[in-house]
Amino acid sequence: MPPARTDSVGGMKRLALLLPIAALSGCMMIDSISPEVRLGDQVHALNDEVRWGRVDLAAQRVAPSHRAAFVASHRAWGSEVHVADADVTNMDLGLDGGRAASYVNYSWIDEQTMELRATTVRQIWRGESEGFVLVSEEIVSGDEALLPGVPRVDAAEGAVSDEGAITSGDEEEASEPVAQASPTRAVDAQGMR
Repeated sequence: MPPARTDSVGGMKRLALLLPIAALSGCMMIDSISPEVRLGDQVHALNDEVRWGRVDLAAQRVAPSHRAAFVASHRAWGSEVHVADADVTNMDLGLDGGRAASYVNYSWIDEQTMELRATTVRQIWRGESEGFVLVSEEIVSGDEALLPGVPRVDAAEGAVSDEGAITSGDEEEASEPVAQASPTRAVDAQGMR
C-alpha cells in the first residue's frame, strides 16, 4: 500500500484564500459593536479601575481636557478613601452632541473615620471613533467629600449643566459630536432598555 500523500501546496492555497476572509470578518464584527455596548464597556472598566485605586489606568479613559481634574478629584481613592462598591445604575445615550451619561452609586469608607458613606455621580461621556471618553463628572446626591472639587447638581435637573461640569475651558472639544447615538435610549447596567 503506497503512503498517503498530503498536498501541501493545495493546503497553502486554501489557507491563503481563507486568511483574508477571516481577517475581514473580524473587522466587520468589531465595527458592528453597538454604541450601548461600547459605552457600557468603558463605564464598567473605568469604575472598576477607580474602585481599586487604579486612577492611573482609569485616566486613560478620560478626555485629555478633563484628565488633570479627574486625577485631582480621585487622588485620595485607594489610600484615604476605600470604595466598597461601585454600582452602575443607568446609562443614557440620548444626550445632545453625541454625548452620553452614566449614573454610578458609590458606597465608600473614609479611612480616617471608618464611616460608610454613599455618593451618586453622573458621568458625562463623549462618543469618539473607537468608543467613549469621560468628559466630566457631577455629584447628584450623597456625600460630596468623595470627589473634592466636583460640582453638585440638582438631582431633578434633566439636562447636563454646562457651567457645573469640570472641564479645562475647552468647550469646543466637549461639544464636538463624533459618534451619533440613536434617539434617547436609556440602558440599565445589564444593557437592557
